Order: sequence, then C-alpha cells, then structure tokens
Amino acid sequence: MRERVRARARGLESSSMHHPDPMEEPISDPPPSLARSTVVMSAGTILSRITGFVRQWAMAVALGVSLASKGAIPIASAFNISNNIPNMIYELVAGGVLSSMFIPIFLEKLDRNGESAAFKLTNTLFSLFLLVLGSVALVGTLFPQPFVWTQTFTVSSADSQLAVYLFRFFAVQIIFYAFVALTTGVLNSYRKFFPSALAPLFNNVVVIVVLLGFYLPLRDTDPHLAVIALGVGTTLGVLALLVAQVPALLRIGFRFEWSMDLKDPSLRKMARKGVWLLAYVGVNMIGISFRNAFATATMPDGSAALQYAWMWYQLPYGVLAVSYLTAVFPELSDSAGRHNWDAFKSYFSRGLRAMSLLILPAMAMLLALGTPLVTLYRFGKFPAAAIPLVTYVLAGWTLGLFFFASYMLVLRAFYAMQDTKTPAITNAVLTVVQIGLYALLPKLLAGPYALVGIPLADTAFFGLHLIVLLVILRRRIGGFGFAHVLDGWARSAGGAVVGGLAAWGALVATSAIGTGAAGNIVRVLISTAVGLAISYGALRLLRIDEMDYVDGLLRRIGSRIVPRRAV
Repeated sequence: MRERVRARARGLESSSMHHPDPMEEPISDPPPSLARSTVVMSAGTILSRITGFVRQWAMAVALGVSLASKGAIPIASAFNISNNIPNMIYELVAGGVLSSMFIPIFLEKLDRNGESAAFKLTNTLFSLFLLVLGSVALVGTLFPQPFVWTQTFTVSSADSQLAVYLFRFFAVQIIFYAFVALTTGVLNSYRKFFPSALAPLFNNVVVIVVLLGFYLPLRDTDPHLAVIALGVGTTLGVLALLVAQVPALLRIGFRFEWSMDLKDPSLRKMARKGVWLLAYVGVNMIGISFRNAFATATMPDGSAALQYAWMWYQLPYGVLAVSYLTAVFPELSDSAGRHNWDAFKSYFSRGLRAMSLLILPAMAMLLALGTPLVTLYRFGKFPAAAIPLVTYVLAGWTLGLFFFASYMLVLRAFYAMQDTKTPAITNAVLTVVQIGLYALLPKLLAGPYALVGIPLADTAFFGLHLIVLLVILRRRIGGFGFAHVLDGWARSAGGAVVGGLAAWGALVATSAIGTGAAGNIVRVLISTAVGLAISYGALRLLRIDEMDYVDGLLRRIGSRIVPRRAV
C-alpha cells in the first residue's frame, strides 16, 4: 500500500503545471480518477437516495405533518428532533475530527509507518469512542430531558414529552454513528467508496419496514406500542448502516481489536489539531439547535416541514456533490501533505468549476419542479394544505444550494491543509449572524409562510461564509485561476436558466397527463430529462471546459449499464 500511495503521489506531481498568472489562466486538469470515483459513489448514492425518498414518503404516510400554530410537538417533529440529536452529539464529540482529519492523518500514518500502525490507530479510536460515547449514550438514555431541551427551548417541557420519550431509544445511536464514520474513513482512504455510498440503503429499508409494517398498523390500535416499535426499529436501522460496511473493511485486512495506545503521536496530533475543529462543530450544533428551536416556535411541526423539503434539497448535493467531494478530499490532502501546491490548486480550481456544472442545473430543476416534487408526499397523514409551505421552504434552501456545495469544497481545502482554526473562527462569527436571521426573517414573513425565513437564513449564511473563506484561502495559497472559475460559473448559470425554463415549459405542456401520484412522477421525469438535456446542450455550445468531466461521467455510467463485449 505504501508503494501505491507513493506511486500515486509521483503521478500527481508529474501531472501538475505551473502558470505564471494563475488568476487569469486555467489550472491544469487532474487525473481522470475523480470521474471514476464519482461514478462509483454516485451509483451507490443514487440507490441510497431512491430508498431515502421512499423512506421520506413512508414518513409522510405514517407520521404526516401538522399545520397547527400552537400545541404539543406532533409525532413527525418529535421523531425528527429526537432522532437527529444522537448524530449531533456524535458530531460534537468526535464527528468533525473524524470526517475532516482522520483521512489525512491515516494516510500519513499508512505511508510512514505501514498498515499495521495505521490499523492500530484506528482500533484505538474504536476503543476510545466505545468508552466515551458509550458513557454519553448511557446518560442520554437515563436522563433524556436536557438533551431534547437543547432543540426545543422555545416551547414548554410538557409540549416536548414525546420527543423526550423517543430519545431514550435513540441515544445508543451515538456509538453506531462514530463507528460508521471510522469505517467510512478507512474505506475511503483505500479508495473503496461504494460500500459507504450504498450503506444508507440498508438503513432506509429497515426504517421503511418499521414505518409501514409496524408503526402504521399499530398507530390507531395501540399507539404506545407503535411508538416503541418506531424507536427500536429506527435504531436498528442505524446499526444496519454500520454492519453493511464491515465486510468491505474486513476484506482490506482490518481486524477489530481492543487498543488503548494513548501515546500514539498521530492520536495526539488529532487531539491537538481537533481543538479548533471541535469549536467549529460545537458552533454548528448551536446553530442547528437554534434552527430547530425557532422552527418549532414558528409552528409546532416546523421541524418536520423542514425535513420534507430538506430531502429534495439534499438530493443533487448528495448524489453528485458529495460523491465528488469525497473523491477529491484524499487528493487535496495528499497534495497538501507533500506541499505540492500546483496539484492542490489544480484540484481545487477544477472542483469549484465542477460544482457549478453539477449543481446549478439541478438548482434550476428544483425551482421549476418544486410543487410536483412536494406533491409526491400527498398520501396518508400529509395534507394537501402543506404542499405550498413545503414547496416555498424547498425554494428558500434551493437558492443557496450552490453556495452550500461550494462552501463544503472550500472547507475541505482548509482541512486538507490541516487548518481547522480558520474555519472555526469564521464560523463562530457568521453563526451569530445566522442565528439573528433565524429570529428575524420568520417575523418579517409573518403568516402562513413564516417558516420560509429559516432556509433563507441558511442561504445567506453559506453565501457569506463561502466568500470569506475564498478570500482567506487565496491569500494563503495564492491565485487558483479564479477568473477562469468565474467564467465557468457564469456559463453554468446561463445553461441552468435555459434548462430551468425548458423544464417548466415541459411541465406545463404535460399537464394533460394529470396531477395524481403517477402523473406527477411521469411529468417530473419528462421535465427533468428535457431540462437537463437543454442545460447541458447549452453548456456544450458555450464550450465550458468541465463538460469533458461530464462526458467522462456519462461514459463510465454507460460502460456500467452496457458492458463492453469481449474482443
């Protein structure tokens, strides 16, 4: 493995080019392995996202959403709030360090000390998290009220009792999430992306079975047992997320062993550098807590309404952007670790341009097709009156989707340089602005659509944060071809607008198909196909450089759908 790492490093060095004026000339293209990795992850992610939609649809059927302006937190929001807390606690205690620092340090350990030392470091982390997060999970199970209060402090404790009860079942998920992150980090370090991309499918299937096979039949006949089934089954779903990745981990030679080598220099390095990352994640958790609290204050089921829109908002990001970001992060980390800044800037510049090419057309589709997409939830406990609200919430977030995706790329660039201090400081300052907007915008939009102020606050936050970090990064590493990046952004935006209008026109033209579930699915598929074809056709005419990246994705997808015949 050490030889493979070094060979790949030499390949990157030979592929990089130096430009005398990098702010005006395009940075050289990195090797095509990113397209292959993105396709592999996207294939798994698409399957996971399809089942993720079915899961969200099952929640709409079984749990629904309430438009009441006062009262106790309904089951949908109680479930959403209590089920998110374990993931938030894990992120606060360990998640940020693992997702952002583990891969660079694991690769460094692997290259310098060999596989056995890297695996020993991983086992030490497994053992530490079992002790530390296991203790937190036990406290959360026995004393859930303070944990739930962090998300519901704008309402009375009596109104949040259902969320408190559910959290007793969900607290143990904290341990599972930590183990999932470690497993994913090791697999990604070995460029094994598919297992972690596919793993959510198993989680989704378990939750779908629980919602439709247990909760729904018991909801009216035995409500208490129905809630217990929901709590136990959802936690088993998170366990399935971990179990699904274990075979791939074993295949690369890893074995689980108890280890407590607290003197490992790599562990100390993670702890030392993780202080600022912990601050960053802590501030993020505060922001999310205020988001949930102000959403709940706006309407008791505000958290559930946000969640239904979030699923569609995260779809293009999760399928394409996350796959690309996961593939590029090891390359950025490797380039920064070897101080090969030409290669680093090449990956980063191309990443910024790729984000616009992947995300802007998808944004146009979401804005054009928001209503029929949300209408797909119209079953069971999800009322027709909730469709306009969730559609506007989706639009509020969609406006900032490109800011969010590009911000996540810039954040990974800082973490690849093992700089956690800078994002932590900027995040602390701008989160104050974000919280202020959470409080202000729903009041300015007072009425049935006050909740839309929450996603608009997020859009403003990610836009501001993206600009700030880009300015700081350019001062740190020098120019990275930003004039070329802006040109790519402008062309992508033009193609996205044309495609969005085409998708909307196709939606209107197919209205005779009907607005029922089947009709909406057909209209959305036709309109999306037309819109994306027009968008990328326009981008090809505009001769945007990154179309070769899309061509590479399509070729690789095609080769998997229609395998080449042996000669």
